Amino acid sequence: MSVGSYLLCRLAGIPVRAHISLLIFLPLMALYLGRDPALDLGFLRTMLILVGYFAGIALHELGHSLVAMRYGCGVRQILLLPIGGVAQLSHFPEEPRAEVWIALAGPAVSLALFGVLAAVGYLFAALGWTAVAGLCLILAVLNLVLAVFNMLPSFPMDGGRVFRALMTPRLGRLAATRLASRIGRGMALVLGILGLLHFNLLLMAVAFFVYHAAAAEYRMVRMQALMKPPGGGNALPGDAVVGPPPYARFRSWRTARPLERNRRGLWDDLYDHWR
Repeated sequence: MSVGSYLLCRLAGIPVRAHISLLIFLPLMALYLGRDPALDLGFLRTMLILVGYFAGIALHELGHSLVAMRYGCGVRQILLLPIGGVAQLSHFPEEPRAEVWIALAGPAVSLALFGVLAAVGYLFAALGWTAVAGLCLILAVLNLVLAVFNMLPSFPMDGGRVFRALMTPRLGRLAATRLASRIGRGMALVLGILGLLHFNLLLMAVAFFVYHAAAAEYRMVRMQALMKPPGGGNALPGDAVVGPPPYARFRSWRTARPLERNRRGLWDDLYDHWR
């Protein structure tokens, strides 16, 4: 179990947890956005939208997890944070086809949620339930944005993994990772500048995590290339993380099935990895 996180539910046997920072963030963000006259949503409606959005992120991560399990990866947990969610996998397959399918599973779920929520929203609108219809349509748009954002061809986005898998046969895994990592860091710098210009703390936080996670992904693959034995298999052990930001990699809890064996805190692991 992760220190500072709380079990919300289990999906397909996988623990879904919320970090305490998310539990603090949600009401504060709902209070801030709910008072914005341009949005005119109010605290309760904003809170419902945020809870629905993070439920969509959890399902996005579940998509990654279920496909990863089909390829023999263990899934330790799905962890929700203020800037996204992570599915903590025991390892990530090196086979390009497996990487593509695992990466695409999350955005596919988000697109499916967009379609379902949009259809339900229009149905409620036709019935005259405009308030419920509005909530459904907002959540539909948020899931569409989540899918599109994650398909950007740069690490640590899902699109970066697809891009790396497609480039691997031509460039090799290490060079393909380096290219996707550079694109990811460049995108992070753009996001950071936009965050500074608009004084958007959340955008700056996302830019910070994207930059460091893109660099960490390249360091991880370079280390694996140095340590991999001749004729090694198609996957290396150690926990990998996929999903919306922060997309960090966690140190080696080795497992072949879903479990909750972590006595360290999330921020301890992030500090150890990036220091």
